[in-house]
Amino acid sequence: MNRKQRRALEKQTSGKIAQNFSDKISQFHMLPEQCTTCLEPFDKKNREMLATWNVVARQDVIRLFCPECVKKAEDIVKEYGGKDGGTETFGSVPEEDS
Repeated sequence: MNRKQRRALEKQTSGKIAQNFSDKISQFHMLPEQCTTCLEPFDKKNREMLATWNVVARQDVIRLFCPECVKKAEDIVKEYGGKDGGTETFGSVPEEDS
């Protein structure tokens, strides 16, 4: 890949990244005012809340989760995930002994 091609590729990818970031920032006004799970209130002006709460944006749906709900969800995943880190799929058929 020559220099001209590398520069064109960088320009193309940086434009996509900037557009994606711009789209996410424009959705900030759609952010819920409370945790989606436990309904704990969320203050957009509180820096600690902004740093610790989790936002999940999927297409036009935006969900907000407080740290306690995230921890509970992680604990449940660990509990049901087993030792292999949750690689087992639900509904799988166990192997039979010959």
